[in-house]
Amino acid sequence: AGGAMALAIGATGVMVTSPAYAAEEAKKDWGLMAPTVFASHDSDNFDVVKVGAGLLPVYQNGQDYWGVSAARNFYSAPDWSAVGSQLSLVKRDINPQNGLGHNLSLGVNRIYDRDLLTADLNYSAMLNATTNYEAFFTRDRVETKNSLMGGIAYNFYGASIENRFAPRWAAVGFLGQQQFTDDNIRNHVRAKLIYDLFPVEGINVQLRHRQYHDSHDLTGNYFNPKNYQEQMLALGMRRRLNDWQLSGLIGLGRQKISDDPRTTTRLVEFEGVSPIANKVFLRAKAGYSESAGFNGPNYRYEYFQADLIFPF
Repeated sequence: AGGAMALAIGATGVMVTSPAYAAEEAKKDWGLMAPTVFASHDSDNFDVVKVGAGLLPVYQNGQDYWGVSAARNFYSAPDWSAVGSQLSLVKRDINPQNGLGHNLSLGVNRIYDRDLLTADLNYSAMLNATTNYEAFFTRDRVETKNSLMGGIAYNFYGASIENRFAPRWAAVGFLGQQQFTDDNIRNHVRAKLIYDLFPVEGINVQLRHRQYHDSHDLTGNYFNPKNYQEQMLALGMRRRLNDWQLSGLIGLGRQKISDDPRTTTRLVEFEGVSPIANKVFLRAKAGYSESAGFNGPNYRYEYFQADLIFPF
């Protein structure tokens, strides 16, 4: 879910101002966001498909708008399926040159005739010429079979700070806390050291660390080991190509779940964002990961999401 936290974006390459953005008129049209698509599949044969649309009464470009959106959510596992819905107020205001700004989604999620107030709030800004920060708050359902049936949700909040301490070097630190409605509390710590290997091409090397600690013992609702740690070496990319904004990450790491032996993890992600001046705006992302899960250290997860926006 939310993962919704892309901590490497700000430091993965030098953003170059494009004349297309500078010349764009500050006009506000209506926008139609259709479709919005999210699909995921994992090695436990748990599938999620979310299909929606939105109406944007104020639409300046694909990174600056507000409006309402609705989605239908389909969940399935062997011998089980469920359908839910989501209605949200959405607002986005992101600077396309540096990726900083804010976006929010406030809504109501319904499944099994139970309503949940949801939120996805994110704000990032510069502290000075070499440092920026990001703060977020997310409230949503835990999307596993047992958690959806039991109505388990979470609040997740935290902040990160990124400092470019040398021309090719940057460091990112993150602290967060996730509070589940089954009384489990998960404390998160993450850190990254980033080196711009080929700055002109937007290619960097990242040394990444993450860990979390759960206050409760294992449950059958979701994967919650007492302690989890991962160290990963990754190759990242972020660059503009004909005003398309492209970013990607390939990582290989080692993980440790409580007192178990260390095992291998993998991560692949790619995101493409069309020029904001395009008549049709596209934002798409796909990813694949191998890490720990309910059934051992080789849990696999893959996803795809995309938004299309048409101004009118």
